[in-house]
Amino acid sequence: MTFAARLLPLPFFTVLPMQAAIIGPYAVDADTVHLFHFDETAGTSVAANAVGGGRSGIAFDGTTLLNHATAPQPVSTAVLGAAGYSTPFGAAANISAANLGIGLDGNGSGGFQVGTASTCPDAVAHSSFTGSGGAFTIEALVKLPSITGSQREIACTDSAFAARGFQFRVSSSGQLEFNFIATAGAAATAAIPTTGTHAFSAANWYHLAVTHDGTTTRLYWTRVDASVSSANEIGSTTTETMTGSVTGPLVIGNEARLTGNATEGLLGLIDEVRISKVARGANGFIFEPLDLETDTDHDLLPDAWERLHAPTLGKLSGLDDANHDNDSGTDLAEYEAGSDPVDPDSTPSDIDADTLPDTVEVRYFGDLSQGPTGDPDGDGGITATELANRSAPNHRASNAADTDADSLPDAWEQAHFSSLSLNGGSDPDGDGFGNLQERIATTDPGDAGSRPTGTAVNLVPLDDGDHATSDFGYAGASAINTVAFVRSSLKTVGDQQFITWYGRHQHDAAADFNNTIWIGRRTLGSSQWEIFRHPTYTANNIGDGHDVISYGIDGEGYMHLSWGMHGDAFHYARSTTPVTGTGPIVLGPDGPMSGSENAVTYPQFLKLPDGDLLFLFREIASGNGETFITRYDTATDTWTPVHQNGGLQAPFIKGTWAPAYDYNAYLNMPQLGGPDGDDLILTWCWRYLPVNGSGAPGSPGGFSGYQTNNMLCFGRSTDAGLTWQRFDGSPYSLPISRDAESGVEATRAETIVTIPEGSSLINQASTCLDRAGNPVTATWWAPQTATGNFRRQYMVVFRHDNGTWQTRTVSNRTHNPTGTRYSETAVRDLGRPIVVNDDEDRIIVAYRDDSGDNGITIVHSLPKAQDPDRQVWIEFDLTRENLGNFEPIIDNELWDRDRQLHFLYQASEGEGYTPPANSADRMSVLEWDAATYFAHKPQPRVSFSSDRTEVSIAFMSEPSWTYRLWSSTDLDDWAFVETRDGTGEPLVFTWPAVEGETKRFWRVEFVEGGF
Repeated sequence: MTFAARLLPLPFFTVLPMQAAIIGPYAVDADTVHLFHFDETAGTSVAANAVGGGRSGIAFDGTTLLNHATAPQPVSTAVLGAAGYSTPFGAAANISAANLGIGLDGNGSGGFQVGTASTCPDAVAHSSFTGSGGAFTIEALVKLPSITGSQREIACTDSAFAARGFQFRVSSSGQLEFNFIATAGAAATAAIPTTGTHAFSAANWYHLAVTHDGTTTRLYWTRVDASVSSANEIGSTTTETMTGSVTGPLVIGNEARLTGNATEGLLGLIDEVRISKVARGANGFIFEPLDLETDTDHDLLPDAWERLHAPTLGKLSGLDDANHDNDSGTDLAEYEAGSDPVDPDSTPSDIDADTLPDTVEVRYFGDLSQGPTGDPDGDGGITATELANRSAPNHRASNAADTDADSLPDAWEQAHFSSLSLNGGSDPDGDGFGNLQERIATTDPGDAGSRPTGTAVNLVPLDDGDHATSDFGYAGASAINTVAFVRSSLKTVGDQQFITWYGRHQHDAAADFNNTIWIGRRTLGSSQWEIFRHPTYTANNIGDGHDVISYGIDGEGYMHLSWGMHGDAFHYARSTTPVTGTGPIVLGPDGPMSGSENAVTYPQFLKLPDGDLLFLFREIASGNGETFITRYDTATDTWTPVHQNGGLQAPFIKGTWAPAYDYNAYLNMPQLGGPDGDDLILTWCWRYLPVNGSGAPGSPGGFSGYQTNNMLCFGRSTDAGLTWQRFDGSPYSLPISRDAESGVEATRAETIVTIPEGSSLINQASTCLDRAGNPVTATWWAPQTATGNFRRQYMVVFRHDNGTWQTRTVSNRTHNPTGTRYSETAVRDLGRPIVVNDDEDRIIVAYRDDSGDNGITIVHSLPKAQDPDRQVWIEFDLTRENLGNFEPIIDNELWDRDRQLHFLYQASEGEGYTPPANSADRMSVLEWDAATYFAHKPQPRVSFSSDRTEVSIAFMSEPSWTYRLWSSTDLDDWAFVETRDGTGEPLVFTWPAVEGETKRFWRVEFVEGGF
């Protein structure tokens, strides 16, 4: 069978373009040395060589190479008989483990004998592979799960001999490589495509080849597709050849070198391995161009296409509804579709004749590479069964038990809702908890009275409603999606909410879009998301938590992103159209901003009232960095540095003063405020270079890492970052510095809290503004360091009405020893906090730390009118699941507008937590209606017991309140009954029913923070 590319019907006299077909399997020609079709049945171990008299291949187990002069390797029956590319190519070999391979039985003994370091019974001379001038070709069809992480041999003759043979392989760095080790020339290497027609995908088959014509070695990597008319060359060199005098064992899909055993298994499928003694050209492989111009019999079918399928013209016709194979498609329809007109099983709707509709295969797999009996997602259900069950055959989370892949078993959904129309974030009973939470808690999602324990928070997983896609995110120890200093990964504009993250498939390590930027959009109140994936944009280092995604949305609705940097290559892109509304979110090219930015870390966007954006960032590195501001003008669509010196961008905070001390400023969540909303208000700490580091003198205190962090400073700009002043309004001279190293005293930063080095002060914490517009900073350090107590606590810094800056310890961490000053390795024990301030001047802090369940803890003050000195702080757990290295990120815009706290919510590796699979975990938004919470008023309900001997007074409580029950028979004299603290669950008070008593009253008194 052959597959031709689809061509739309045109009149016979129209000049048609050249098209292509996949031709195969190969037939032996005069230049073929070895040819393996691997069409053997499963359970066998001998692969036939199609060349007459050619030696067979033996599937072997190379866990241990025997190092014996004559003993053959143990055979493997798990290699042959795997599913191949398509029907004409038959079966394939599956090199599924690093120790498996297929060795050439060079001496015809019936086994594969590796031999010893000095002799190999099955060794073959490389001269047998080559023709005139040393020409050769080695090629194969492969299907791989990945092109990185392992050395994947295609064919190899390397050995323990002094003169070693060749390796033709996919390297662990994603390159195709041919290396004849015995020669002095550099190996021939070329990067495997990751974009374009031939981009690697684990779902596709590829043709790989290396050729040498006596002078030039060429490497080919080509997607097996009927639209391809010739092989795709990816690189060439004149430095690599093959030496005919060298001998070695020929192994397909692995190596057999005694010093390393067989450890470079292909870990994938391989088929149609051919070695030739000529350098075959790009048109000499399985890709064949077709002349679709000529139609001498005027039947609307090109002659070349007819001869491809029939021995003579006239057998097929595009006229009169001719249907040679009597299937569901006429000959003309089969030509248009690219199906086989002489195979009744190959139809326009199923061109590969595998009983799966092509539209379904393309929908789930992107091509026609899968068959009905495979289980590509590894969930235990074959493709045909999954389609019958209406589950997705490409996504393990979609299976017979949960076809819509929303983590709600179908049986559970049917029992509660009689349909699968709701997802895990829906809250049909309005109790403040989503369906996923209710399922886990085994409560009734249709009954508001049956609800999970604790304060109501609705977990809304990111779910695009497509059971074929995974909406998870990367969840390695870097916690790159949930680092608190990202001011903008979650944002509301109008009635739409946007979220960005590095996506990663729930199960598939080789999935397209893994570790790239994904953007979600939803209408507020909806649990259904739109998700837009951007395959070429990823972090410079996904394992570095600094390489975050930050974005802003300007006043015209365009999204601006900067991502993936830790003092290295700068990344910035702007959406091609406004992202608000219903259109697709498409990013423009990764390019410069103003053109001045480089070596950037900590990108942060803020939107000004006029719709312009500010971009704050650090350049250079930790301990010797400068802080800059760039402004985007929506009128001109340009970015311009706010501060310039001689036409070049200039920092407004400077930290490089070598040969004096170098340091950098770490900003605590910049805020906009003031009467016009364009006051830029900052607090920050300083960090020195580590002691004994390179460059300027290191830490004066002799510390390293975050232990060099020191002081808390303040600055305000009333003109969007251009000029700066201290709290009393006196102006700064720029650039601001720690110690006025320039000699200008007006550059010295205003210190609002003295925190020496060695105080375990975290950097990049959080700031909000109180009702007076003054900053409130939440961070953590060890406040009793001076007494030798290094226990770290969460701290709040605020401006008191008496004109002083004051600090409050808002946690009571006791599980760390007081005498241990922790190094950088323990920074993740305490997540950075976030802080907000509500309409009653209540300070609210959220953090995650290891002193409890490692979920989100809330600690808040009383309203300022009740406690102006901020002495009372109330703490409770908002969530209790282990979130690993998570730090809270909130939707600042939604908080400012509606007093709703929405958290970007994802557990990540660390603190005893391990992601369930593939370094990926669920991405969600956790919704806490803080405004409703702090407006809490209990609603008591009075009821009798079934035997009417007891009265119950019940109401929902919240952990920030204490409740006191009083009782009376006449509304005048009240008797105290009991006081209880709130828990986030119903409180139930009981009272004995008194026989003959005709009336009784109860009163509930409640106080925030306790009596």
